[in-house]
Amino acid sequence: MSQISFEQIASEHPQYRPVFLLIQQWLQANKSRTIDPRRLARESPNIEPITLASALQLLVQAGLLRQVFKVLAPSGSLTDEEFEDLTSIPEKLPDRFQRYFQTADADVVPVFKQRA
Repeated sequence: MSQISFEQIASEHPQYRPVFLLIQQWLQANKSRTIDPRRLARESPNIEPITLASALQLLVQAGLLRQVFKVLAPSGSLTDEEFEDLTSIPEKLPDRFQRYFQTADADVVPVFKQRA
C-alpha cells in the first residue's frame, strides 16, 4: 500500500491539520485503506465528531477519499460488501458466518476508502 499524504490539503485547511494528520497516521497504523468513522471517532476521543466528519468530507471533496456504504449485520460487524449508493443494497446479505439477513432492518454505515 502506498503512503498517503494529506500535507497539501492540510496546508489549504490549516484548522483541520491535526485531524488530517491523525487520519493519515490512523490509516498507516492500521494498514488499512478503509475508514469506519465510528471506530475512528472512538479511538480519537479528543476530536469532536463534527470536526472529524468535516475533515472526512473535505478529503472526499479533494478526491483523496471516496465514500461508500456498508451494512451493519445483526452480529454487530460490518458486511464485506461495499455499495456506491443506497439503492444498490440488496434485500438480503450474508453476515460473516454466511447467514443471510434482511437489510431493510439493518443500519447502513458510510465508510471512506482511500483512493488508489
